Amino acid sequence: MMSFCILAGPAIADETGFYVGANAVNLLSTYRRANIDNSFTAAFSAGDSSFVKGPTSVERAHYSWQVNVGYMLTRNFGAEVSYLDLGKLHYSGFGTSTSAVDGSPSEVHLDLDVRSHGPALSAVGVLPMTNSWDVEARVGAMQAKTKSSFSTLAGSATRSGAFSENSTVVMASIGTALTVTTHIVLRVDYLRIQHIEEKALDRSFNVDGASAGVAYVF
Repeated sequence: MMSFCILAGPAIADETGFYVGANAVNLLSTYRRANIDNSFTAAFSAGDSSFVKGPTSVERAHYSWQVNVGYMLTRNFGAEVSYLDLGKLHYSGFGTSTSAVDGSPSEVHLDLDVRSHGPALSAVGVLPMTNSWDVEARVGAMQAKTKSSFSTLAGSATRSGAFSENSTVVMASIGTALTVTTHIVLRVDYLRIQHIEEKALDRSFNVDGASAGVAYVF
């Protein structure tokens, strides 16, 4: 990529105006399995003191996506509206409980699916390093909607349900942008989102991610 840009000569995007973009986000961390394990144990131990947690597993969508549209008021400052989908997490838990009547064991299962998404508004700061290379930072807020659905099996009793939680959370990113042509800009960013609320587990979680994408400058 760098060789291509050198051979093509300097390309300078417009300093102000609108742009649209899309990023693929590699989620580095969201929920910690130990925290979900603790909620799983607390939920079943509250009604059954004989409950013993067994194996658990987490399947997390490591990749997510973001689309955005922004306007640069000056060469160094702008505003951006985006929409993020943080993908789905599936938790599967297993345990056993002992009957108080005859001492016989019974199995306990929990399946939980969680997905977060929502719009965001950010202020954009740009520090030009060369004609085609910038360092960028974004600070803003996301309106995160987190949907959770669960099903449990305890002996022969089954239960299922769904929850939805809205939370306004702080988000920030820092990264770099490389102008390839007068209209095409490549971006790489590190993203942090703080304290997204989730209702089924009654917990909040943070998001760390690395994103790569492209923007079209009008």
